[in-house]
Amino acid sequence: MTSQEPAGPTSSHRLELESVELVGGGRKVPFHPGLNIIQGDITSGKTTLVRLISALLGPMPSNLPPEVEQLTAIRGEVVLGNTVWSIYRPRTTTSTAPVEISEIVHGREPSSTRLPVTGNGPSYGKFLLEQLGLPSVSVPRARSDPSGALTPVSIRDWLNYCIITGDELDTQVFGHLRPWREEKRRWVFELVYGYYDPELAILRAELRTLELQIQEHQKSEAISQRFLAQTPFASAEALDRELAGRRQQLAELVNRRRNLAGGMDRSRPELARIRAELLAARTRFAALSEQLSGLAAQASDLADLEQQLRAQSARLTRAIVADELLVDFDFVVCPRCGQGVSPGRAEDGHCYLCFQEPRPAPSTSALLAEQERIASQIEETTDVLRERLAARGQLEAERSALDAEIIELSRRLDEGTSIFISDRSSQLQQEAAEQATLEADIRRLTEYSELVHRYQASLSDREALRREADAVEERIRAYGIKRVDAEGNVRALEQRCLEYLRELRIPDFSPAELQVHINRSTYLPEVSGRAFETLSSQGLKTLVNIAHALAHHTVAIDRGLPLPGLLILDGISSNAGQKGFDLARIRDVYDLLARTAQWYLGRLQIVAVDNEVNNAVSLEHRESLILGLRQSDRLIRGL
Repeated sequence: MTSQEPAGPTSSHRLELESVELVGGGRKVPFHPGLNIIQGDITSGKTTLVRLISALLGPMPSNLPPEVEQLTAIRGEVVLGNTVWSIYRPRTTTSTAPVEISEIVHGREPSSTRLPVTGNGPSYGKFLLEQLGLPSVSVPRARSDPSGALTPVSIRDWLNYCIITGDELDTQVFGHLRPWREEKRRWVFELVYGYYDPELAILRAELRTLELQIQEHQKSEAISQRFLAQTPFASAEALDRELAGRRQQLAELVNRRRNLAGGMDRSRPELARIRAELLAARTRFAALSEQLSGLAAQASDLADLEQQLRAQSARLTRAIVADELLVDFDFVVCPRCGQGVSPGRAEDGHCYLCFQEPRPAPSTSALLAEQERIASQIEETTDVLRERLAARGQLEAERSALDAEIIELSRRLDEGTSIFISDRSSQLQQEAAEQATLEADIRRLTEYSELVHRYQASLSDREALRREADAVEERIRAYGIKRVDAEGNVRALEQRCLEYLRELRIPDFSPAELQVHINRSTYLPEVSGRAFETLSSQGLKTLVNIAHALAHHTVAIDRGLPLPGLLILDGISSNAGQKGFDLARIRDVYDLLARTAQWYLGRLQIVAVDNEVNNAVSLEHRESLILGLRQSDRLIRGL
């Protein structure tokens, strides 16, 4: 079957195992549509296989037994929807582990890809959701805050309804005693049965956000109203007129004060003359300072040049006196290693140390000519330096005199100005106070104006938000008209679960008093008014759990609800005996699973994992037995 397309009636949510191979463990388990039975001794690896199947379809479980370390990967052929895929999943717990996926088809080029197990981008988990036709949505992390942080509903959360391990079958309903799984269990229930629609949830969250924004605007407007009620300004127009008037008054006052300063020059012409002279003196002082800086830099450069020329002249003098190469020594030993050397070790005209041909030394006449030229340069440089130093001295004297003149002009201007201000002190004080008052009024009125305009903008924004919220509410009302019948789906679940419990002939209840109710708050089953936790025994809880889980899958198929078509039940007979009433219940369970798997063949695959059961029951369903484990032939071979 692994090389063929799935046959028979199918479902877009079909999830069917065709084979699971434990790479490195020497085990390949074939599966077939319908009922598959796995039996074996205790600690032979049955539950480990269930957990490895879970790893093949999602994240790797923690706390796997040590023998799993022998595996390198899990390879499986799995039907997703209407397509068979080959999946190679490395045995690693990292979320970035690459999962290799390739399509098994005939007649065309198969598609293949490589994806990380989880991640924000494309991932193996999202691939499974897409192939199974399951909604890829995020739900509020806290039910009390629908507009708060969101958490994604992953493939693991959906498989919570598909894989029931032995430690949960007789104690929990899809892991409801574990807080984090319990939250996701309830969200998946609402997604499956229509209580929570992703599109409708988005609309409600959007409406909630708009309502919160409207409330914030209302609070801000109330504060602004209370503040503005204590001011004399009833409208923004009146406030703007008042602000414009104060600004005009300030401009006129500033102009009057400017004219008053000009009047001082008109009433006392000598002050204007002194101010002009002071400005000219300061301008000249700045120019002199700039010239002095330039002369100082030139003098420094000339002094450096003179020093360099004199040093060069001294070297030429030594060369002329020596009448040889500037460096001419005879060595009797090597200056590096101390070995003796002689002139005869080199050819004529070559240095007997480095064996190179020395450059010819300049002639004495050339050296004398060069020394004469340098002496002339030294003389010229000295003359120029002397001129620059003399010019700097003159400018410094001029600047000192100008500095004294500036001090005197400043004194005379301050004296004349103080006399003018003293004569008009009352007028100047009055105008300064008036200017300060006007500036304070303008600042206050500007703050009022900004507040009023923010208030008006808030009113406008709130009206726009209200219109947007009304539009969202209308969309929600229109959406409610076409919403699926969630209550009808749950009532169908209750009825189907009741039918299965009657077929299982559970103890403690007569057929007449047997009732099933799904609690609308917890979404947990209640049998004849008794909550799951209050059922009398683990064996009874096991039967209720089997009927409840099976009902979920068959109702989902019948009503087209999104739920993967795979159900794995581990530990069916763990709490039952092998004789009498217990044996009859075990037979009822296997008969129910076989009939249901046959009825929904191609749409629901059931895997029953159990210890050794009665031979009669095993013979009745021997065609469904796909794997038998023993202590001598455990799941992972080669240990």
